[in-house]
Amino acid sequence: MPALNLEWFFPVFQGCFLGLLAMALHEVGHLAAAMTLGLKIKTIGLSWKGLYTVRETGTPAKNLLVSLAGPATNFMLVLLWPLSPMFCMANLCFTVANLLPVEGSDGERALKCWRAMTHSTSLVP
Repeated sequence: MPALNLEWFFPVFQGCFLGLLAMALHEVGHLAAAMTLGLKIKTIGLSWKGLYTVRETGTPAKNLLVSLAGPATNFMLVLLWPLSPMFCMANLCFTVANLLPVEGSDGERALKCWRAMTHSTSLVP
């Protein structure tokens, strides 16, 4: 009976592992920014969409920084290209996907914060 050849599975496993590592480091970026800005972390969890954090609400400026901290972390990891191009591609893809202004993304949250900061809703008599 011939031996089962699973060599093809290693790149798939490696890609999944590197993607999960990129996701975890992304959340660490959010956590570090929130804690640095004095925002209390309420929950860290895992859903079908991936890892997430729930934190107290801050000002729009603080929320903007925390929202961009995850993608910024992934983007900084792209600088490790000479060490692992595959890991860097995972981080680059994660950066771009998270900055898209789609529902529930960091890009959408950052855009809402930016709008709140630049468009005053107060009425001046």
